[in-house]
Amino acid sequence: MKKSITILLFLLSASLVHAQNDTRMREVYVQAESDYQVGRIEQAREALMENLSSFHGNLRQNALHLIALSHLASYDIKQTEQYAKQLLQENPYYTPSSNDPAAFVDIINSIKAGMTATITTASSQAESLAEVPVPTTLITAEMIEFSGARNLQEVLAAYVPGMNIIDCNDDINIAMRGIYSNTQEKILIMLNGHRMNSFATNTSAPDYSVSLEKIKQIEVLRGPASSLYGGVALTAVVNIITKQGADVDGMQAKATTGNHGQIKVDALFGKRYFDIDMLIWGSVYRNSGEKYNVTNERKGESQVSMPVDYVRIGRVGDHPTYDFGLQLGYKGIQFMYDTHFSQIVSPFTLASLALSYDYDRYRTFNGLAPCFSVYSHHADLSYSHKLGDLSLKVSATYDKSDLTRYQVVSDAAVPTLSLILPLPEAMLDMFTNSGGLSRYVNGQEQDYGFQLKGNYAYTLGDDHKGNIGFGAEFDHFQLDDFRYQIGYNFEEAIPESPTLRDAGIGRENSADAYLQLKHQWRSFILNAGMRYDYKSRYDHSKIRELSPRIALILLRPKWSVRLSYSKSFVDAPYIYRKANVMTTLMSESSADPIPLSPERVHSFQLSFAGNNWKKGFDFEINGFYNRATDLILTSLLDYSNASQNKTCGVELMASYKQPQFSANWNLTWTHTFRSNLIDLGLPEALSADYSNIIDTNNNTPAIMSNLVLGWQATPQLKLHTHLCFEGRQESFNADLEKYIHSYVSYYQYLTYESMGMTEQADAAWKEALSTVKYVTLHKEMSARAILNLGGEYALGNITFGLNIHNLLGTRYYRSGMNTNIIPQQGRWFTASIGIKI
Repeated sequence: MKKSITILLFLLSASLVHAQNDTRMREVYVQAESDYQVGRIEQAREALMENLSSFHGNLRQNALHLIALSHLASYDIKQTEQYAKQLLQENPYYTPSSNDPAAFVDIINSIKAGMTATITTASSQAESLAEVPVPTTLITAEMIEFSGARNLQEVLAAYVPGMNIIDCNDDINIAMRGIYSNTQEKILIMLNGHRMNSFATNTSAPDYSVSLEKIKQIEVLRGPASSLYGGVALTAVVNIITKQGADVDGMQAKATTGNHGQIKVDALFGKRYFDIDMLIWGSVYRNSGEKYNVTNERKGESQVSMPVDYVRIGRVGDHPTYDFGLQLGYKGIQFMYDTHFSQIVSPFTLASLALSYDYDRYRTFNGLAPCFSVYSHHADLSYSHKLGDLSLKVSATYDKSDLTRYQVVSDAAVPTLSLILPLPEAMLDMFTNSGGLSRYVNGQEQDYGFQLKGNYAYTLGDDHKGNIGFGAEFDHFQLDDFRYQIGYNFEEAIPESPTLRDAGIGRENSADAYLQLKHQWRSFILNAGMRYDYKSRYDHSKIRELSPRIALILLRPKWSVRLSYSKSFVDAPYIYRKANVMTTLMSESSADPIPLSPERVHSFQLSFAGNNWKKGFDFEINGFYNRATDLILTSLLDYSNASQNKTCGVELMASYKQPQFSANWNLTWTHTFRSNLIDLGLPEALSADYSNIIDTNNNTPAIMSNLVLGWQATPQLKLHTHLCFEGRQESFNADLEKYIHSYVSYYQYLTYESMGMTEQADAAWKEALSTVKYVTLHKEMSARAILNLGGEYALGNITFGLNIHNLLGTRYYRSGMNTNIIPQQGRWFTASIGIKI
């Protein structure tokens, strides 16, 4: 007992001493700041220098900042730069405030440029772009502003080589090097390192529910990254770094309106006081969509008639999309909470039928009309601590989401679907005799996780130095509630099946550990890592994956060369595996559900980069080869690992930055020489006349390029433009109408033949053969150039902005997986007014 009391008293006394020391250091800093403000520059600097080793966290950053300013006040530029560099080493994302002298702002920006920018995503440690193990794109807040982008999708498409917008007539989506799905589930999207992708669907849409105003920079790893981030990091990683309170240093707000019912309100509040940094953000957006006449769409296709003359393109739904969040930092403790809601309305019915429909006639489920929506909460608490050369970070995360997929099948009855769908008799009768058909799927997801990350820096003699990174993570996922309903006659729905509802519920656990080495010998860097992932699925099956990465880098003062290999994986989404179970249950089949395994990508990349070859000019050339296996494709009701993809390409990037002008350009050439569509399960007799193999790009242009220009025309006026070029595209998808036609003709042939009706059998057989050749829906989309313009005029603390998307009103199409070609937005413009206090 006495021993316990002694230990307790010791801990209490140690805590008291620590608190007293913190209080004393604050008093030292406050006095130094007071001395600096009244002109006692040397006295302030001496007090800070004497106690510099005792400052920690934000207070140390403030001390370094004030020491640098004191040297600047004495016109000692060399010492100013020295302490400014230390400040950036403490906080790679540091940004000067509006109260800092212009000379200090220039010094900070110059140092950042000389460091070739600093990121943390590639190796879980601060490093320059020249040192990262995979090609990486850094997008700053200024670049986002100059792009005129309206959401995260448009930001990524403008600046990241290899990324292009696709339209699956579902959610807002993007592809990376020709790999994509119905929703965005191949790219890991993080907020300050916190996974945003759902554990149920693997989806994180780069839509309007991500406020662009809160973003300090975006770090994009172009290539597989499972060696650090595990599943979902199949083709790329997007890490959104938010601003700090000190970056905002007050409050700013903006209101926006536009020509298609756009209403957007953004607000930011940020402050730093000693060791406490706080950022609060909020963003609300809605629009009514662009009214588009479809009476002339698909005129050349037989038996296609649009039920409704108009659709709405780009509509976000009846409920506004929003993003609200809070971020607090105190010394090594960081807390973040974010809640957001997104809602996207599909302009057409599902799959390749892609017909217009009467949106207002369909009933609501849980207050939602037909749409794709996600309502999410994310919380993250972390603590970082440094012990000499060892840095440690522990974190706990919690996520809760409400996921809805409410799709319209058809306004009219579709009797042909009843011939091929493995559904109960009651449902088949409904497809034959009823219109207003829809499918509603909803799930309630909860996840929690724990992470430990560490990094040990070492030096071996004069020529060898490096870092050893390590980490482990545990995640638990559960789907607490599940609904699956078929709607008909617009207002009615087949009663929920308790069997299907129970079948959708489940839980899964996953754990992982990784180890990586970054070793530098003179101008050479070896960066290698390995991660082991273990997952226990809801059905007690196990997933075990090893994800290696290795990179060799040659660093020179003005250029660098990088050769890398990496392998990534993503497990088949929980909801896909459950869909296969429910398809089996609905068909009342005794067969086992179609099993799904993880998707995998192997990637080889070779890069050459030039840094500041001419003042402000950087460039990069990257060649890649990707081999993807077991990619998941969807048919009408189920999913299978039916696809592969072999792609090579070249990516070019260049940037030129001067105090009043910036230019960012990229160009990508992509060639897919092996891919395939879903195997529709045609009768064997017809399979010889049908091939699902594709030896070219699918919904990805061979050539695409972006040019973004920004110009500070006057101290008050900023102008920007974005020119996007996409070459001719081809779209290959399964044509549902032709498939049904050939399927029905074949079984008519069998029926007539069994009845001895030779003439009719021959006619049916010829019809089946002539139709099956066109089961692959092949369409071409012409090349296009899209021009966006904008500007902002500052009048004191008030700014006025104007942005025009697709200035020339160019009409063009995009497509995606399991859909037809989809018309894209025409001319959209917005006007805004903002204020900063």
